[in-house]
Amino acid sequence: MVADFLRRTRALVAGLLILLAGFGTADAAEALLARYLGTVQPGDLAAGADRFGPPLPNAPLVPVYKGDALVGHAFLTSDFVNTTGYSGRPIHVMVGLAPDGTVTGAKLVDHHEPIVLIGIPPAKVNAFIDGYVGKNVLTLASQSASSPPVDIVSGATVTVMVIGDSIIRSGKKVL
Repeated sequence: MVADFLRRTRALVAGLLILLAGFGTADAAEALLARYLGTVQPGDLAAGADRFGPPLPNAPLVPVYKGDALVGHAFLTSDFVNTTGYSGRPIHVMVGLAPDGTVTGAKLVDHHEPIVLIGIPPAKVNAFIDGYVGKNVLTLASQSASSPPVDIVSGATVTVMVIGDSIIRSGKKVL
């Protein structure tokens, strides 16, 4: 019974990912970054950061500064990779990434995951996301996906696996 449920869940997620893989344009990505950038502070994405620079002209990235020093870039995972969750809708995470590939901060900015909306406390999902801070996406990308670097949130396995995977894959693309 559990094996059948897991098989059906995997099939559903795989089908949704295939269906949605072709959706989105650069214009839509830029609009998403602009929409969600106002929901975070620079310090949420890099310790001590005090301002965002202007968006880059050819990519949905925004420089993050601490004084005059560039400490990294901010981006929305869904602008770079498919982030479709269990709900069939994107899970939007804003990430701060240092030039060497280290995650300096990350914040869930929008989702429609039913289990998180009604059953799993947001603090558990946020703690999972915070577990990626200080980790290098290139190192994580070279490790086995079967052993995530952060403990999975029981009851929200699909959701947090999509979030973790999207942080790693989008960070790798940004670099």
